[in-house]
Amino acid sequence: MGILAYIGLALSSLRRNPLRSALTILGIVAGVCAVVGVVSVGDGSRAMVLREIERTGGLNVIEIYKDAWDRQSGTLSNAASQVTRRRWQRNRAEPLETPDVEALLGTVANINLAVPEDDFGGVNLNYNGQSKPSRVVATASGYDILHNWYVESGRFLSDADDREARSVTVIGFNVKEELFGDTDPIGKEVKATRQSSWRRGTRFDVRMTVIGVMEEKGGSMDTEGWDDRFIIPITTLQQRFKGRKDIERIRVQVSDLNLVESVTEDAKFILGRQHNNTGEEYQYWTAKEELAQAEKMGTIMKLSMGAIAGIALLVAGIGVMNIMLVSVTERTKEIGLRKAVGAKRRDILIQFLIEAMVLTFSGGIMGASVGIFAGKGFAWVITKFVWPDSGWPAVISTQAIILALSVSIGVGLFFGLYPANKASKLQPIEALRSD
Repeated sequence: MGILAYIGLALSSLRRNPLRSALTILGIVAGVCAVVGVVSVGDGSRAMVLREIERTGGLNVIEIYKDAWDRQSGTLSNAASQVTRRRWQRNRAEPLETPDVEALLGTVANINLAVPEDDFGGVNLNYNGQSKPSRVVATASGYDILHNWYVESGRFLSDADDREARSVTVIGFNVKEELFGDTDPIGKEVKATRQSSWRRGTRFDVRMTVIGVMEEKGGSMDTEGWDDRFIIPITTLQQRFKGRKDIERIRVQVSDLNLVESVTEDAKFILGRQHNNTGEEYQYWTAKEELAQAEKMGTIMKLSMGAIAGIALLVAGIGVMNIMLVSVTERTKEIGLRKAVGAKRRDILIQFLIEAMVLTFSGGIMGASVGIFAGKGFAWVITKFVWPDSGWPAVISTQAIILALSVSIGVGLFFGLYPANKASKLQPIEALRSD
C-alpha cells in the first residue's frame, strides 16, 4: 500500500467516531496554539527593541560616557593597582570634553559622525504668559541624524550656531503646542529660567530664538519625553551656563555595523591618550548590547511559557495514546481479518502510526491557525495591562509554524507508537476469535 492509501484508511477510521476524534484533536489544538503564541510573543521582544533602536538612531551607534563609579579609574600610573583590587570606587578619571569629539573624528577611521551631548532638567520655558517645564539638551550639528529625529519646520542647529555659541534653540513638538499653539514659533524668543546647580543661589534667565520645531516623536519606550525637549548649542551651554568644556556623553555613528567593535577599541585608545588613562574608565554602550539583552529576555520568556505549552501537549499526547488504544481494542477483528488475507505486521504498524499522526497533524494545522490570533492577543494583553504603551508586537514567523506542525507530528509519532505496536503484534486467529 502507498502512503496515500494509508492516509485514506486513517481518515476513514477517524470519521467513524467524529466526536471522539474532535475532542482528541482539541487537546492538540490547545498545545500547538500555545507554542505558536509563545514563540510569537518571545520573538516580539527582539522586534520591539530593534524598532526602538531604529527610531532612536540605529544599530551602528556607540554612546560614550563616564560613570560615577568604576573598577579602574584615574591615570595610567595607578590603573594596574585599581584592577588588582577589583573593588568598585569613585571614578576619578577626567570628564569627557568637547575636544574629544574632534579627536575621535580626526583620528579614528570609519566614524561618520560624532556629536557631544549634555542635558539637565528643571528648566521653565516662558513665552507670552505661557510657561512649560522642560529639559535642556545641549548638542551640535548632526544630533538629528544620530537620533533619527528631524525638524518639522525651520532648521536644526548648524556648525556656525555651535562655533559662535548663538542664543538659538530647536524645540520639541509639545513645547511648540503648549507655548505657541497655532502661532508659528520660528523667530520668536523664549525665556529659559533655571536655578543654578553649579553656583548656589544663582538663577539663570536666558532668552533664546526659536529656529526650528522637531517632528513629533511620541512618548513610548525610548522616546519618552523627547517632545518636551529644548535643544541648544553645546557651546552656548558651556559659555553661558557652566563655564567649562566638560560634556556628559559623545554619540558616534559608525560607517558599518560590522565595524562597531573595532571602532570602540580605537575610541578607547584615543580617549585614553586624550586624558592620560587607559580609556577603559569610560563606558561604551552599543545598540547591539541592548539587542542581545532583548534576545536573552525573549529566550527566557519562550522557555518559561514554552514549559506550559509543553505540558499541554503532553496531556494531549496521552489523550491520543488513550484513544488509539481504544481504537485497537474496538478493531481487533478488523486487524485479524487484514492479517488473515496477507497484511504484514509492518502494514498494521504503519496504518495505526499514520492514523495517530493524521489526528495530531490535523490538530496542528488548526492550532497553528488559532495560534496566530493567540499571539496577537498575548501581545495586546502585554501592551494593555503588563507594559502599557509599549506596542509589543506579535511576530508570526514561518519557522514558528513549521516548529508547531513538527511538534504535532512528533506527538502523534511518539504517543501512537505503543498502540500501533500493540495492534501489529495481534495474532490473526486470536484476533478473529475476540468478541
